[in-house]
Amino acid sequence: MSQAKRKKNKSRIVVWLEYFFFSILCRILELLPMRRASALAAGLTRLLFYADLRHARRTVRHIMYAGVESDPRKAKKMAVASFGEFGKLLAEIVKMPQMYSLDRVRISAPENTLDIISPERNPGSRQIILAVAHYGNWEMAGTAFAEYTGTPMSSLMRPFGNPLIGKKILSNRGGKSHELIDKNQGLRPILRAMNEGRIITVLVDQHAMSGEGVEVEFFGHPARMHMTPALLHLKSGIPIIPEVTRRVSDDFEFEFVFGEPIVHKPTGDKKRDIYEITQRIADELEELIRRDPVQWLWAPRHWLSIERRNCASYADWKRPVFGNESAEHAEKEER
Repeated sequence: MSQAKRKKNKSRIVVWLEYFFFSILCRILELLPMRRASALAAGLTRLLFYADLRHARRTVRHIMYAGVESDPRKAKKMAVASFGEFGKLLAEIVKMPQMYSLDRVRISAPENTLDIISPERNPGSRQIILAVAHYGNWEMAGTAFAEYTGTPMSSLMRPFGNPLIGKKILSNRGGKSHELIDKNQGLRPILRAMNEGRIITVLVDQHAMSGEGVEVEFFGHPARMHMTPALLHLKSGIPIIPEVTRRVSDDFEFEFVFGEPIVHKPTGDKKRDIYEITQRIADELEELIRRDPVQWLWAPRHWLSIERRNCASYADWKRPVFGNESAEHAEKEER
């Protein structure tokens, strides 16, 4: 049985309670000016850092494990800031109908990437496979990039834990130019969208199940990254472009930051080809994230070895970073 199926579904009461308080917060954010809404949401999620110790500890450890910060205090400071960035994302999702304009998005890309995605440089087909990370404002990126290129997009997405909250968020995310596809439907809808000439977007940075991913090196450690972009590329030859959507200010301003395009010539060894493509995606995304790591979503599981005692840096990441807690307690929280 898959991990998703093993998870216990939330009771109807919990679902409605979460939705009730979420709706109140959304209404408050809707009424506030953008900067104040962003500040309020960021402040609330920074407070959540001190209430949700499980994810707080995990975020600090992940930052240290990736080698972004070696000092626990600096790692904790970055983790608090990262929680705040996630709050800003919530405010931006709520305010998107009021604030969105393509004029608020700028493009940063290598020349050979611009040759593919820019309508001015490439007036023909601009179909690509976007391999993106949970970074900055990934929720807005689909709509804006489809508008920028003039090519409709289909995004592969994971269902929300709370379907009511998910429905509210997705109402501001999708549209005529941006189709959302549940990953549980398999590859068939994605293949159909690809055959229709649509851009395909896949979030690839979080831990993949064994049947969905391939083991690569990410931030210097083994990770199982989603192999869907590699499979689609081998089938179609459509270039893969890694991307993150960086928050430039708290006034709904963003920057699409692209990596180098990935085009791989099949060797006949499909397993090896999938690995090499996915490793190149991992390398490009790591480089983009390292430029401003605070905007990456650090709390989810990204690596295979972080929970293993034989990991080379185990002693570093499991040491206490929250007062006098024991290493054994920290280890239980991580699991």
